[in-house]
Amino acid sequence: MNKKLVKEFLIITFVIMLIFWGGCALISQIFNLTINNIFLRIMHIIGGFSPTIASYISLKRNNKVKNLKEWLKKIFDIKHNIWTYILVILFVLIYYVLGCAINGFKFGAPIFMLIVILPMMLFGGGNEEVGWRMILQPELEKKFGFHIATIFTSIIWWLWHLPIFFIIGTANANMNYFLFGIMCLTLCYALATIRKVSKGVFPCILTHCLINGLSAIFVFNYSLLSCCITLIVTIIVSILILNINKRYIR
Repeated sequence: MNKKLVKEFLIITFVIMLIFWGGCALISQIFNLTINNIFLRIMHIIGGFSPTIASYISLKRNNKVKNLKEWLKKIFDIKHNIWTYILVILFVLIYYVLGCAINGFKFGAPIFMLIVILPMMLFGGGNEEVGWRMILQPELEKKFGFHIATIFTSIIWWLWHLPIFFIIGTANANMNYFLFGIMCLTLCYALATIRKVSKGVFPCILTHCLINGLSAIFVFNYSLLSCCITLIVTIIVSILILNINKRYIR
């Protein structure tokens, strides 16, 4: 594990997050302002890009990329086999089929709006993957192995989200933080599996974008039961996929 790279990535990520999301949460709570305030909206967006910004800075400082062009090339590595993209669809289906079946759901935006929503999610979640799954997860795996690295990544990811639960008007403000933690672990298993199989970050970005984007179309309330069942199923599927990939595909 490259300790220097991981340390720099996490420090930069959390410093930016605390300045912008932490500041945003304080202003929101003190002055009773919602995320619809343009100033808070800008702070919220910048804070969300903290892993993205930290990814480029830390990789460049550690001579892992020479310039912005090389960094972007690593990110948008879209040439993967069909198996990788089947996994993307599989994990998205597990997340939504179980969530909708257990909790019930209602339709939000028309499904064709996904064409518009999906690219927008590059700036609303997908961008994070160039940090969590391009640096943190694979580096932690070198020292701790897949499962422990995934748990550590999910805890860090969960803590990173904490300030936005105090920003009035965000989707997270109305969520249970501990149920969200279970969801973080679920998604970390799915994304870590996709990352390990594909060796790339773009499929992780696509998965994150789809999961965030589809939440505007298939609307359901999370419950402890659905979160736990989805987590268990995701872990089982992840283990099966990694074994299949190791024995028959690679």
